[in-house]
Amino acid sequence: MEKIAVISKDQELVPFLYCNLVEIFEKEGEQWRAVRTAPFSPITGNTIEKLRKETEAIMTLAEDAKAVLCRELSGIPFSVFNQKGYCIFCSEKADQDTLDGMIKDIEESDEKRRRKEEMIQNAGPVETQTPGIYFLDLVQLQTECPEVSSKKALLPFLSNTPFLELQIVCAHIPPWLETDDSYEKKVCNGNGNGKVHITITRKQC
Repeated sequence: MEKIAVISKDQELVPFLYCNLVEIFEKEGEQWRAVRTAPFSPITGNTIEKLRKETEAIMTLAEDAKAVLCRELSGIPFSVFNQKGYCIFCSEKADQDTLDGMIKDIEESDEKRRRKEEMIQNAGPVETQTPGIYFLDLVQLQTECPEVSSKKALLPFLSNTPFLELQIVCAHIPPWLETDDSYEKKVCNGNGNGKVHITITRKQC
């Protein structure tokens, strides 16, 4: 079961620097309940080093919680929690709906990350219903995964996959592909939508 650490001042959500209490909430059935509380002294550090050290001490009270909730969490404290992988939420209240909404947001974020990782892992042309003819919408792929370059998406395929024809939709012809003389390239500028459609075949000896 996911746990949420609510950081407050005597159970009232206030900015982090004024807080003095960490409550760990866990869902039992349909209700969230505080399963542990840990008071602490409000932060007094007036230097970056002291602020970071005090925040790290408070962070240990959150233990294995998936997320933290506070009225306001920014600057050095935000960085400390963020670097440890906590999901950070800010709200004016810590009621049942807020805690449920946090978990829902985390699950949706995790699912998006899984889909993106899968998309990156499988980035490349896919075979159409016609054997030997492959297709890749590079525009859509790079919209979803900007970190995937045209080389990363295409070079493994071109190097390892026998194909009769490769159809690509892109914003422009990748320069490395345009200068590669190993392939015949037929270019169509699409329907005025700014996309370029390229049909690639291997040059015949």
